[in-house]
Amino acid sequence: LLAAAPDHPRAAESVLSIANCQIEMKDSAGARKTLTELVRDYPQSEAAQAARERLAKLR
Repeated sequence: LLAAAPDHPRAAESVLSIANCQIEMKDSAGARKTLTELVRDYPQSEAAQAARERLAKLR
């Protein structure tokens, strides 16, 4: 979805799902990178707010 349609209405949710998978796989560095990109690329999305909260817990 992200490669084909980065402007899709659910793109930010998709990025958040990827980060959640990384967290479950104990890939904290990857999750931090993904969450940071989500906040940068989709700052006004609801997913970005959730990403900010998850980032605070990962640091």
